[in-house]
Amino acid sequence: MNKLTLITLLACAFTIKAQQNLVLNGSFENNTPPTDSLNNINCWIGLETKIDYENTIHYSYHFGDDYTISLFKLPCLICFPPVTWGGIAKDGDWALIMGSWDETIILPPLNDTTHLIKQGKVSLALNAPLSNTKRYKLSFWIKETPPDSTLHCIMTKDNYVNVGISNYNDLLGKHLVTTNYGDSIWQEYTYVFETQMAEEYITVTVGVNDTIDYSVFIDHFVLTETTEPLTTGVNEIYTNSKKQLLKIVDILGKESNPNKKGLLFYIYSDGTVEKKLIIE
Repeated sequence: MNKLTLITLLACAFTIKAQQNLVLNGSFENNTPPTDSLNNINCWIGLETKIDYENTIHYSYHFGDDYTISLFKLPCLICFPPVTWGGIAKDGDWALIMGSWDETIILPPLNDTTHLIKQGKVSLALNAPLSNTKRYKLSFWIKETPPDSTLHCIMTKDNYVNVGISNYNDLLGKHLVTTNYGDSIWQEYTYVFETQMAEEYITVTVGVNDTIDYSVFIDHFVLTETTEPLTTGVNEIYTNSKKQLLKIVDILGKESNPNKKGLLFYIYSDGTVEKKLIIE
């Protein structure tokens, strides 16, 4: 019996080790938000430059254009009056928004107009270089940002992303998958691959084929060793369409009970938010 128990424990230990996430900060939970009041207001952190990004999010690098990345602690209250925006993060409290848009530039002395496509691009560090003797499974989640309306301060649309593996933190490297357009609920994508280049980064870029004025939430990047068959195309796994109530919060974002008077926000597992005004 003791010998059998030992074998079982060893098998469990091997399984746990094999499932270790090789992405060091794939859910963006390991971060140090700025302390100034502007960035701390309503849990929205605009990472305006590459330095801002790398000082805030650990084990990750920004190699796109400035002003294209934001970090959100979800659910988030933004605008005035406060509006619950963005649903919930897929894993933990934080999710990243990557954007792409057309920036108009006026060039002196003739004031010529030119356009630049600004794109969000990030790389996520791995805990060790990949091995050409192993097979890997990558999974990650995306969803569209809420639609633009008079109640929101941010002009947003959905988008798709490119994901790759790279030896460098500033290049897409080997392309693995381009997702479909983001939906209003989190969608999971998985990809099984082999490598011979000992890559050290997962890379993500947004703004495919010069698409502009788009943004997308990304979250929960997981890379593990596997023995599953190689992926020959995009393997989409959608979240369960049956939503569940996760929490109820008041206008200040504090958890509340359904009998409390005033404006309440019901937050569901699919990222949707329902508003109810209790007056009796």
